[in-house]
Amino acid sequence: MKNVIFCFSGTGNSRRAARLIAAQLGGATIVSVKEGVCSDLAEDADTVGFLCPVYEWDVPETMKRFAQRLRVNKKAYVFMVATYVAVHGRCFETMDAILREKGTRLHYGKALRCVGSQSVAYEPFPAPRVMVPYADWRAERIGREVAAKRQNRYPAASILTKKLHEKMMMPFIAVQHEYDKGFYTTDQCVGCGLCSRICPCGNISLSEGRPVWNHGCIGCNACVVYCPKKAILFQTPEAYRQLDNVITRRLGLPDRRTRYHNPHITARDLIAECEVVEH
Repeated sequence: MKNVIFCFSGTGNSRRAARLIAAQLGGATIVSVKEGVCSDLAEDADTVGFLCPVYEWDVPETMKRFAQRLRVNKKAYVFMVATYVAVHGRCFETMDAILREKGTRLHYGKALRCVGSQSVAYEPFPAPRVMVPYADWRAERIGREVAAKRQNRYPAASILTKKLHEKMMMPFIAVQHEYDKGFYTTDQCVGCGLCSRICPCGNISLSEGRPVWNHGCIGCNACVVYCPKKAILFQTPEAYRQLDNVITRRLGLPDRRTRYHNPHITARDLIAECEVVEH
């Protein structure tokens, strides 16, 4: 049996879930989804999985573009797990629509609640000491269901979510190219370049030993939470300040804020192009 899991992860929650699910499958190749990456592993796989967080109540754009380019074995069992905090939105409908254009579909979908890790807006919640073990337990349970090739009706977006998406999320999507204008570095930056290597969007370059964000950011926060010196801070960009809503008023990254990433996932894990999990 050939199992492959395609995983987009910024702060490690989705990558941790992918690793636990792979173990329950008896092993799998986990491919890190990054901007510009292609893979042929799904063409003859027996099981194909997609793991990613929910951004703006949908699939992250980097994962979406990757899936659109992917060729998938039409006989494969296909599943998706979306890590989220409050609203999973329409991410499953989006992935199912992409798959149906390829002549297959989403056979199984589950939303996995994890620690909220948007450190530019809030402290991590629910408490990691409680939520991390719980999410691990749920991921292993999901893995057993996937290993049994269970099929389900994936969690669809509620009527209320569909109605609110345009009003609440579209303003953020419209100015997303302005988001990374909020990042800056302090004198603690040592020019190690880790932020550039870990960015799944290929959005960070180095200039005279300092990171430069090139306006292709989708807000994964990998650069922030894995910076070894906590040298990356964030102030609300003007385009977001003008939105003036309950979310934009909370944006900002004071030095004292906790920069959460999944404790089981290292920067090296996310930088690697793929990982083979054996059981």
